[in-house]
Amino acid sequence: MNNALANPTPERRVLREDAPRAWNAEVIVDEYEALEVAAHPLFVELRANPLDLGALWLLMANLAAGISRDFVIWLAHTIVRVEDRRIASLLAKQLNDELGGGQFDQIHGLLLQQFVQGLEPWRPAGLGEEALAPGRALARRGSLLFQTGEVYSALGALMVGEIFAKQMDQCVGNEIRRQNTLSAQVLTWLTIHETLEVDHADDSRELAALVPASEAVMVEVRAGAALQWQMLWSFLDEVHGVLLGLRG
Repeated sequence: MNNALANPTPERRVLREDAPRAWNAEVIVDEYEALEVAAHPLFVELRANPLDLGALWLLMANLAAGISRDFVIWLAHTIVRVEDRRIASLLAKQLNDELGGGQFDQIHGLLLQQFVQGLEPWRPAGLGEEALAPGRALARRGSLLFQTGEVYSALGALMVGEIFAKQMDQCVGNEIRRQNTLSAQVLTWLTIHETLEVDHADDSRELAALVPASEAVMVEVRAGAALQWQMLWSFLDEVHGVLLGLRG
């Protein structure tokens, strides 16, 4: 972790101590870290029953439909708009990770598609394109948030999005470890993300330390954070709804 970013300058630290606690973006990170994605009914049901690779195909296929193409666009769009180059630098690091660090075969969107293809033998029978509606809705909602919202709303969304992703990847990883059929190559995306999303969630705290401690900015950050969390929670709701519909 970059200590220069993790520990604000003395001048900034004084500002934070003088400012109301509600104006501190690090408080927002704490609040969302305390929430549990594992408590979502989808993951509660998966844990309580025998391993369901068909349900994991449905989840990951929708995740691919929702973020494979668009997440890098959301990151890049935010980098262009943010004025603080320290914030831009942290986001650029995440963008570089998503694009494979210059290794084309390590682009995360491609690795996610590889994971979905590895789960294809367990794809539930009779599923049409409508099964990917949750992912497409996620892409539409995310694009609206990141392309039309205020830049600090976008930062709030990115901060809590990484926290959500870290927890969701851990939930998926816990399910996948209940089997030994899928190859290490198929699981590359998950293996990388279980580690990388922890790092990216740590970045959220560094980003929060750089966000101006003012009421106006915090209103934007909180709005973006709340919209993002609800958007991702609703995505899981909708995937769960498709799954329940399959079971009649």
